[in-house]
Amino acid sequence: MMLNFEVAKEIILSNAETLPEMTISVNESFGFVLSEDIITDRDFPDTKKSAVDGFAVKLSDGNQYKIVRTIAPGELVELRLEKGETVFVMTGAVVPDDADAVVRVEDCEVKGDWLTVHCSVRIGDNINQVGEEKRAGEKVIEKGSIIDERVYPVLFYLGLKKVKVFKKPKVGIFTTGDELLDIGSEYKKGFVFNTNRYIVESVLRKLNIPFEYYGNVKDDEIAVSRALKEMSEKYDVLISSGGISMGKYDYIKKILNEESYEILVNKTRIKPGSPLMVAKNKKCVIFGMPGYPAAFFTNLVLYFLPYIKKVTGKKDYDHNFVKVELGSDMHSREKSDYFNRANIMLENGKYIAYDLDSQKTSHFINFVNCNGLVRIPQGVGNVEKGYIAEAILFEKEMK
Repeated sequence: MMLNFEVAKEIILSNAETLPEMTISVNESFGFVLSEDIITDRDFPDTKKSAVDGFAVKLSDGNQYKIVRTIAPGELVELRLEKGETVFVMTGAVVPDDADAVVRVEDCEVKGDWLTVHCSVRIGDNINQVGEEKRAGEKVIEKGSIIDERVYPVLFYLGLKKVKVFKKPKVGIFTTGDELLDIGSEYKKGFVFNTNRYIVESVLRKLNIPFEYYGNVKDDEIAVSRALKEMSEKYDVLISSGGISMGKYDYIKKILNEESYEILVNKTRIKPGSPLMVAKNKKCVIFGMPGYPAAFFTNLVLYFLPYIKKVTGKKDYDHNFVKVELGSDMHSREKSDYFNRANIMLENGKYIAYDLDSQKTSHFINFVNCNGLVRIPQGVGNVEKGYIAEAILFEKEMK
């Protein structure tokens, strides 16, 4: 049965089980997803600190102060300032509890042990107060957050040694098709270079998810069956390319239907990429993807990406559709959901989507100018410039 986009995605996501958690060192945590909220164990800062190089003063009626000492960053000094006294502090140094303010060096004049202040001073000036950044017990980072270039250094700033994260899935990839050439092989007329392997590998690298490439399996039923059996026992997720349509050598579809796999999705009502098979056994979920790279990539974005992000434990795993206005006409047919490749640009505060030179499933080169997919819903048909649609932006999905 052909499934609508939302129905197929809901079925797939309902079978996305987050893997168990583990505890690792913060140094190893980049690219993992937090399985716990990160809570502060102390105030930040935990003492009054100077925001500048200057003089911490106990305010007096005049503008002259007695310099009693210097306090370096990291130095804890039990010191009581009397009215009219001051200490020199560098940026980040602890300020005595009873100091009223810090005056910048450039606003002062020093002669011997005496300081003259040449500006007005208010209580609290240039002092970072206890807990002004975060109080002890506050949530800093939510469970389900990816430890990326923003989060990773904050973990060190908090002084954490270890964090709890979700394990990453083991992903296996294989392709099928006697017409495929490996990169580096001499080109043969009528053959095509293996592209789908590198589509999925580039996405998994972007998501920091480990993978292994099994190889290209010959169009032979026994070989395909063996590959499916071996890999579905070894990996948490398996992605194959080709062999799921109506052709004589489309063995993946035949094997998944006839052997001990539970079929989740058999076909979808989208273009491009209607042929899609998703199945599972006790250990592994298998994505049988179309062979055409354009259809493969579209299915990868629509179904595999939210699935794999949910499996890794990310809280924001589903698509983030944005509203776009068409900057050119777009073709679709009423019987299917169309996901047209587009060049989407931000113009005057709104997204404008431009059709590319071709939407043929057999064409792929124009993906180099494609940064998103525009959805033309089932039942709409062809649409004209100015039509308001939903779109998926790759930059928002590939993280």
